[in-house]
Amino acid sequence: MRKFQMYIKRGHLGLKGLPIMVNNELKALWSNKQIIYSSLISPILYFLFYSVGIQATFGDISFNGTTVSFLSYSLIGIFAMSLFKEMYQCVYRMITDKRWGLLSLKILNGIHPAIYILGIATFPIVGVVIQASILYILSFFVGGSFSLYRFCMIIVFLMISVLFWASILICVALLIKNYKQRDFVMDTLLVPILFAAPLFYSFDNAPFILKCISRINPLTYQVDAMRTIAFGIPDFTTICIVLVFTVVAYLFAIFCLSNTNFKNDEH
Repeated sequence: MRKFQMYIKRGHLGLKGLPIMVNNELKALWSNKQIIYSSLISPILYFLFYSVGIQATFGDISFNGTTVSFLSYSLIGIFAMSLFKEMYQCVYRMITDKRWGLLSLKILNGIHPAIYILGIATFPIVGVVIQASILYILSFFVGGSFSLYRFCMIIVFLMISVLFWASILICVALLIKNYKQRDFVMDTLLVPILFAAPLFYSFDNAPFILKCISRINPLTYQVDAMRTIAFGIPDFTTICIVLVFTVVAYLFAIFCLSNTNFKNDEH
């Protein structure tokens, strides 16, 4: 057991383990490419029928004291929805790795916990980038788009957000013992977080209680950071908060993964 723990802490493959993990996740994504097709339907329908309809009915919305297009505002919200749906797949893969001993096997063979987390984030990153890119192209046809440069910056923050949630959820996955617990956690944890964030409503005009709930939600800061980039409204405080949260979550996940006693406790 002591030798096993030494392997865990050493991670002797170093950065060489990252291409191995990424390649493995890309193969898994390709073998389950129908997931990408099905996950595209919901965000496209939301954007074309919900966002376009609300924009035509009510017009603009307030963000950080500035009036902005609801179409562009909600587009960022749909990006966040796509991110969370991809995280469902990420959790399922982590639980599967833990359930069948693949997680311990990968680490035993030299995949450092830091590399494992980056690798496991590949699946949702590719999915959310594909969805965001298609939605961005669609936005050109309905007048709710922004510059390509800003979109590329938003993609970077989407990747940062994926890393944050992958780090948090891998800590949760380490505590889950069976698939029933997995489904319970997914329904009771991710859904409230998603709907508590200002994806489609204006935080400026929200009730006080809703503002308090939103302010303790990390997704709120991630969405706000992407919107400040999209609308060219500098808010370096929010951007720094997102970056700090991600670094802390990543380091905490590395610590948890490095100090876990891997065993099959599925019932």
